Amino acid sequence: MAFKKRRIFDLRQVQSEQQLTKTTESHRNSSHTVHTPKTGASRRRWKLNQLRLVRTWFVESLRNYCQTTSLHGFSYITRQDISRNERWFWLGVVIAAIIASVSLVLVSWYSNRETPTVTVIESAHFPTWNIPFPAVTICNFNRVSKTKALDMLQRMRLPPNVTKTQLQQLFNLTLIPTGRLISNSSLQTYDRILNLNNITLTEMYNRLSPDCLDMISRCIWKGIKTRCESLFQRIATLQGICCSFNYFAAVSNNFPIKIAYQVPKRPYRVTGCGFPTGLSVLLDPLVEDYYATFFSGFGFRLLIHDAYNFPDENSETKVVTSTRESFVRINPESTYATKDIRQMDLRWRNCLFGTERKLDGLTRYSFINCMFECRMRMTLQRCGCLPAYLAHNASIKVCGVLDFNCMIESKRLFSRALANLDAPLSVVRQTNSFPCNCLPDCESNLYVSESTMGRLDISYSGNKMTSSTNQTDSILVHVFYSDLMSTRYRMEIFQNWLSALASFGGLLGLILGFSIVTAFEFVYFLTFRPVFNYINRERD
Repeated sequence: MAFKKRRIFDLRQVQSEQQLTKTTESHRNSSHTVHTPKTGASRRRWKLNQLRLVRTWFVESLRNYCQTTSLHGFSYITRQDISRNERWFWLGVVIAAIIASVSLVLVSWYSNRETPTVTVIESAHFPTWNIPFPAVTICNFNRVSKTKALDMLQRMRLPPNVTKTQLQQLFNLTLIPTGRLISNSSLQTYDRILNLNNITLTEMYNRLSPDCLDMISRCIWKGIKTRCESLFQRIATLQGICCSFNYFAAVSNNFPIKIAYQVPKRPYRVTGCGFPTGLSVLLDPLVEDYYATFFSGFGFRLLIHDAYNFPDENSETKVVTSTRESFVRINPESTYATKDIRQMDLRWRNCLFGTERKLDGLTRYSFINCMFECRMRMTLQRCGCLPAYLAHNASIKVCGVLDFNCMIESKRLFSRALANLDAPLSVVRQTNSFPCNCLPDCESNLYVSESTMGRLDISYSGNKMTSSTNQTDSILVHVFYSDLMSTRYRMEIFQNWLSALASFGGLLGLILGFSIVTAFEFVYFLTFRPVFNYINRERD
């Protein structure tokens, strides 16, 4: 059977191409000596001739490129020893590959625009001693000391036509949180009583709240018995006056002046795990002193949060009740951002670092602190004043008795994320921006906790926290890291142009690489190669 033998290098084809090259060069050289004709017909013929020369030069360069490139498929486009249908087929394959590579590049570019940053797990064995210990805020179920309240009732002066019974009823309306509005006449009477005794509503709350040293009997930090007044400070929260450990969110602290030098400048850290290496406190709920409680029981509410965050409702919350020993195990998680994120434009990274925005009365920016300040501004706009636990600026008016109803209504703001209290669900779903322009944190620490408890045996002599106490309603709480290792997350740029080839991978990277090489070689054969040929001819 006779068949046509295919050869890659055909001598006759090469000779014909060389002859075509000489002819083209002779035409090009002659075109330099011939002046542009002045008549219309000759000018058109001259232009057609020039276009023909350009077309010949382009086809020759394209054929030369396709025959010499190392990319698969291009050499089949101009080979003369295959049929025309095969050449058209390979031309379609090459065009499809170029279109696919361009499409994949565009898809990657659009994905980068929609998600410019990504958070990945960097390590599951990040040492916990590199993460600050969380703040532990302890709030008694009882907000008002019964002994202090009855003593103040007996010592307060009353205006005419007001009895002690009426004063106690007004006392109960404002001190015991019921959530119901109070009549304006009762508030006016109460305001006259406070003005007569030269006391404000804020001062009354501070005087009547239980003392931290009365509630916290003993403290052990890192296995060493420590004075509780050097660890805990009184702070105002949404739950009333509480006692907070390792709290650095406020600009100033409330520690006694005589021990202020002992307070560290940064949050505490621990170098171990287990309850002997954490915080242990013996609490006394002061059951006999209960007067205004918001829980049907005796105990405390623990708020576990970042040391630089205000103890808000979204803090890790644990409830400990009387005659119980509770173990609160904390599994911390840390997230940090790379230098590229810090240099990235704010519109693309969509997060803020702790020092990039100033907040009123707070040391650092965080999403929780920003939302707290947002609600504070909303309350100020609605009532024209702020409650004592929200007021961090002396220039802002503190709400009095006459503003009590507005404060009750504004408390709903602290359980919602959006500024509009009556926003329907359809509006909430269409909300794309963050409320009050509060952006998420670029770097943060999360403290996931779990607790177990059992009955506390006061008579057990081996426990140095309870061995010498006779309080039958005591509560023993241990807060500690549960492991030496934690999870660390890294926020980084999703993709940049330097890592684009590496991130494509597989077929996409192969196609893109071939396309880039193809474009470079094509430009070389169309521009630089003719220049080099011309220089060589001039030398010859």
